[in-house]
Amino acid sequence: MNKIWQVSPRKFDDLVDQLLYNRGVIKVEADEEAKRIFFEPDFAKNLHDPFLMKNLAKAVDRIKLAYENKEKIGIFADYDADGVPGAALFYRALKQIGIQCEVYIPSRVEGYGLSKSGLDFLKEKKCELVITIDLGIRSFAEAEYAKKIGLDLIITDHHLPDEKIPEAFLVINPKQPGDNYPNKDLCGCAVAFKLVQGLGKVFPKGLDEKFLKWNLDLVAISTISDVVPLSDENRIIAQFGLIVMRKSHNLGLAELIKIANLDPKNIGAYHVGFQIGPRINAPGRMGKATKSFELLVTEDEKEAKELAQWLNSENESRQAAMDTTEKEADEYIAENKLAENKVIILRGKWQKGVIGPTASRLVEKYSRPVILFAEEGTNLVGSARSVSGVHILELLSEAKESIEKFGGHAGAAGLSIKSVNWQKFQTKIAKVAEEKIKDSDLVKKVKIDAEVKLPELSKKLYEKLLRFEPFGMGNPRPTFMTEKVGFENIRFVGRDQNHFQARAVDEMEKIKLIHFSFPYDKSMITSDQHYDIAFTLNLDEWNGNSELCLHIIDLKSAHTHSQRL
Repeated sequence: MNKIWQVSPRKFDDLVDQLLYNRGVIKVEADEEAKRIFFEPDFAKNLHDPFLMKNLAKAVDRIKLAYENKEKIGIFADYDADGVPGAALFYRALKQIGIQCEVYIPSRVEGYGLSKSGLDFLKEKKCELVITIDLGIRSFAEAEYAKKIGLDLIITDHHLPDEKIPEAFLVINPKQPGDNYPNKDLCGCAVAFKLVQGLGKVFPKGLDEKFLKWNLDLVAISTISDVVPLSDENRIIAQFGLIVMRKSHNLGLAELIKIANLDPKNIGAYHVGFQIGPRINAPGRMGKATKSFELLVTEDEKEAKELAQWLNSENESRQAAMDTTEKEADEYIAENKLAENKVIILRGKWQKGVIGPTASRLVEKYSRPVILFAEEGTNLVGSARSVSGVHILELLSEAKESIEKFGGHAGAAGLSIKSVNWQKFQTKIAKVAEEKIKDSDLVKKVKIDAEVKLPELSKKLYEKLLRFEPFGMGNPRPTFMTEKVGFENIRFVGRDQNHFQARAVDEMEKIKLIHFSFPYDKSMITSDQHYDIAFTLNLDEWNGNSELCLHIIDLKSAHTHSQRL
């Protein structure tokens, strides 16, 4: 597959400054304060004032009233690795200040979002106030229903609102009209965290800075798992949250880290995104997420151990189901030549809990938006995932006449349609895709921070790059390119001989490189040609020794011109 290299023009000689400029941290070299906040943020000073968020002060007042009147509060949370840690955080906060609460997390069978049955459950449990976590911004009928049965409903969410806002008691969402909160990219749990932060002003003894910090591991899990940009205060949350996670006081999380065979002292964003988050997500994807919530709030060591083992087992089942779904989808795509379409749409008798991550895998493979549907009687429940150039929610909005329910953001969305509307939906999406998606949107892009020469690369630079962690959306691992290097000591290694290893050579330097899962014809690699290489900088360590190593992302013959931004 041909890839477009998008190379940022070199503005600064200093590579660290160049990286900060590329990420929007600095505009001029001398902005030392912006650099300090990025590399050494102050938890107390550099988080935004929670009361800048629309309706947050009113929500604090309503919760204070519940405390004074000894009301029970209901927490209604989503079943994923954003909503569940958010529910655990809010439950811990309410418990800390002595407010009784009841938690409701719907099952996959019940479906995503606020539901009348869930509201009925909380009403039966004598709740008078219900607070949502990570859902509700498009739940118009349910908000009306809450009012009808005498529940005050506070919606906290981060998903994109529709043209209007549900008529709930209060809505807290930085993306809603009229909200001036500086960070529009908080995850659902982080929105709940801002509310807890606000409550700390009313309950300073219970919800002090110590409480907020020691529960940041929960907010970091959600922030990283929900793939929001790791910039602004999201970076601060992830950075401090990972520090907390490495010495977590949360019994269940500590057991989960142990059963995932992770070294607690070295946990990074990658481990959260690919090992901890999926285990918390697994029960919700396979059935009901209640046990994930129980894991994150338990204070019993035996229960923590048992729940961590159970979640691990569920995660193994989830991975097996994903592999099966991907294999079946791949076969269908090949048979029906769906990869020729600008949007791949297909349905099957799959578990609806795994179609989202499977769609993500297929997007990576085919470099175009993918919408997978699980068949449920006369309904089709779908998950959509997109490429960077295509706003999937806007695409779905064009076909809303044939959709029962949908919501999400630019890169991912959930939806449901009636089986009878299947053809109508496909036709409409295909028509809109032809009109709005350019061929260039579907070519995989390699974003490169700077063009460098091999002598610029050093262990000292590698150590400076580590300060950019945690990496994620909005703050990717720094990627470089260099032109016209030769290769020495060429060999293909690994069980299937599919990893390319060599040394990159120019007039002044030689550096080890490896390209895992080499995707091209091996015959393109010879010692008498020159190549352009795109790579990340790494350090290979063994037996007490260390050596710089370029991890190749892509390579081209040197005569192939790379696209510049």
